[in-house]
Amino acid sequence: MSMTKPPVDEEFAFDPTDQSKTQDFELMAKIRREKPVCRPLEGVVLTTRYADTARGFCEAETFSAVGDMRAPGVVVPLEESFMGELDAPLHTRIRRVLHRIFTRRGALEAEPWTRAEVKRRLGLLEDRREADLMKDFAIPVPGSVGAHVMGIPEDLHDQLMEWSNELLHSSWPATGKTERGEGIAACFPELAACVDGLIREREEAGADAPPGLLSLMVQAHDDDGRVISAHHARTLVVNMLAGSLSASFMLGNLLYRLLSDKGFDATLRNEPDKIPAAVDESLRLEAPVSFLFRRAREDTELGGCPVHAGEQVMLGMAAANRDESIYPDPESFRLDRKLPKAHLAFGIGPHVCLGNHLTWMIGRVALEEVLARFAPGRIRLTNDFEWVCVDHIQEYGPERLPVVIGT
Repeated sequence: MSMTKPPVDEEFAFDPTDQSKTQDFELMAKIRREKPVCRPLEGVVLTTRYADTARGFCEAETFSAVGDMRAPGVVVPLEESFMGELDAPLHTRIRRVLHRIFTRRGALEAEPWTRAEVKRRLGLLEDRREADLMKDFAIPVPGSVGAHVMGIPEDLHDQLMEWSNELLHSSWPATGKTERGEGIAACFPELAACVDGLIREREEAGADAPPGLLSLMVQAHDDDGRVISAHHARTLVVNMLAGSLSASFMLGNLLYRLLSDKGFDATLRNEPDKIPAAVDESLRLEAPVSFLFRRAREDTELGGCPVHAGEQVMLGMAAANRDESIYPDPESFRLDRKLPKAHLAFGIGPHVCLGNHLTWMIGRVALEEVLARFAPGRIRLTNDFEWVCVDHIQEYGPERLPVVIGT
């Protein structure tokens, strides 16, 4: 394959960090029709069809996850790497440990605690006249559920989420450093010290360590020894706490639709058996993560478009979820949709989101409890509400959901 740099597709040239472009679904549909695998920027290839996007996820031997979330040229130590940017064999070893919790059965086991937490958070809204459903509900619930699954004491949930959100919205994910220094411990010392303390407690407790994923990570050994070092365990705890924001934006998208579409609200109240379909359709049409990056290990092609070794591949999950060849009437939110293939909101293949079952369960339980607690029209968006997407290049969901609460 020629090593001549292929030209940018000028008609579809844009900066992949420009949220107004990556979340312009009309633009993505045009690209999907006219040049489904294109080069919007030198060294970057974008996929917009289901088949090409799924292939980019599934062929991990060709498309590496290393550096998925980092700026070009940024390399961080292995023990500072999130799960989504690890390749086999380490990714396989660690995933085998984490998967013991993140199964359908694990999600079902977490459901009673999740339902109680959802009810508690909704109860806090009962006597209020105003609230922001993102800040007061959609953001804290998934974070608390994730912390619970890890076995973190409840009195630490909110503080850890606050620190993790600060990290996620800093320069650290892209560069591995902030103005404070380099690495999690230097950049976020309070967060690192808290998590390191929890890890030490479990190391010292041994077989008497409290239940939860954190204890599993600390105790896991295989033929090659300890699977997850204390340093990497800290990174993965932060990874899972910060990653819960994707579930928060899923909740935000569902709540916005519930509050802005009276027909949707009425249908779910009259036919609660359609709540699972509502969660799936929201994940498809309003994917909380718009795209993920991979890097080509070797010269290859995607959808007939040459891809050179070292080039970034931007896997357009949100665009692929609207592929007309897979989903009839793809721009419509339909509760009667029979998905011919699983949506790509969680990815697919060896790196499919570990928390997919947990996230889906949180969405279902939240809808059930919101509908059960609040009569139609009791919660409504403020009159001056305008939908503004969260300011993060990969995430899709409302920044705020200001509401008034009636009696």
